[in-house]
Amino acid sequence: MQKLRQFKAKHPFTSLMLVAIAVRILAVIFVPGFGSNHDIQQPSLIQGLLEWLKTKIGIGESQGMMFLSRAFYATISLFTVSMVYRICDLLANDKIKAWNIALIPVVCVIMPSFGIIDNVSFFLGLPLLLYGANMVLRQQVLLSANQNKKVHRTSYIMAGIILALSVCVWYQSAFLFLAILLMLFAKHDHKGALMTLIGFVLTLLLVWVLLLILKVNLCNYLS
Repeated sequence: MQKLRQFKAKHPFTSLMLVAIAVRILAVIFVPGFGSNHDIQQPSLIQGLLEWLKTKIGIGESQGMMFLSRAFYATISLFTVSMVYRICDLLANDKIKAWNIALIPVVCVIMPSFGIIDNVSFFLGLPLLLYGANMVLRQQVLLSANQNKKVHRTSYIMAGIILALSVCVWYQSAFLFLAILLMLFAKHDHKGALMTLIGFVLTLLLVWVLLLILKVNLCNYLS
C-alpha cells in the first residue's frame, strides 16, 4: 500500500487512468445490460449516424457486437476522465485534489445509460465540450502568467472549432458554450472571445453545408 501511495503521488495522472481502465474492464465484462441500443435510443444526429454505420457494415444485436459496443464507449469515456483531471488541475493547481475529483467520472461516466450520463449524444459530446473548455482555461492561465500572448489567438480558434463539434453532437452544450463566452468577456479577454466565436461559427457553417450536400434533414433530430 505504501508503494501504491508513492506511485500515486509521483504519477497521479497515470494512476488515475489505470484505475479508470480497471473499472471499465469490469463494467464491459460483467454489466452486459448497459450500452445496448434500447438504453441509448433517442432522436439525435449522432445516434442516426451510428445506426447508419451499423447498418452499412452489417453489425447486428449479437452478444459479441454488444460487447464491442460497450468496449467502444468505455474507451471513449477515458477521454472524459482525462479532461476532468486536467481542468481540475488547472483550476486548483493541486494534483491530489484533481485526482480525487476526477474519481467521479472514473466510476460514473463509463458508457451511456450507466451512472450520470443517460444518452449517447450527451456521452459523446461531453469529451469535446471539456476539451474545448480546457483549451480556453489553459490560455487564461498562460495569459495570467504573462506567457504565450502571441499564440493564444490560434488556440482560441481551435477551442471554438472543438466546441462547435460538441454542439453538433450534443445540442444542449450550446448553453455551456455561451457560458464560456460570457466568462471570457468577464475576464476582459475580448479578442479571445472573438477568436473562439469565429472558430465556432465557421465550423457550424461547414457542418451545415455538409449536411445539405448529404441531404440530411435536421428537423428529424431536433425533437
